[in-house]
Amino acid sequence: MVGIALGLALLTGCANHGASPREDDAEIRQEFRQDMMDDALTAEKLLNQTRRGVDLSQMTLGWFVYDLLSELSSQDQVLYDHFYQSSGGVEGYLRTTFQNNPVQEIDRVSDLAKTGYPTRRLAARYALEVLRHVPDSSDPAATREADRRELASALATLGTLLQRTADEMGPPRP
Repeated sequence: MVGIALGLALLTGCANHGASPREDDAEIRQEFRQDMMDDALTAEKLLNQTRRGVDLSQMTLGWFVYDLLSELSSQDQVLYDHFYQSSGGVEGYLRTTFQNNPVQEIDRVSDLAKTGYPTRRLAARYALEVLRHVPDSSDPAATREADRRELASALATLGTLLQRTADEMGPPRP
């Protein structure tokens, strides 16, 4: 299991994503749409690096997933409640709940997608999947290659879901 703690250790107190979701504000919706489009581009960049054989670091992927889960939960009360159920917010969730039970947590978020907002909740699910496949430099080359294949698959799906999430938020204002 990927040790997320190193990448997330720097996050303590760095960002305040604790505000509850607000979907009703058009400006916030458009900002969220832009965030999703930017995140889709980031996922594509990370995917391209992975396909070129770069072993992305826990820090790089941890920051990306942390920010992404914070953004997604800012516009989805159910995700917000899931990730913020402990006082540690998204960081605490990743450090404890997810790190201790990654497969079960991915299944839980998949189940949440069946109850509403399937695109953005599946994006959260694949963001978590990304963290399951961080190549470890101490592993044999064949293991790192397999991790990169799984990571590439998760990043490709995540990028598609992020773009769809942006599309669902409607066109940008003129």
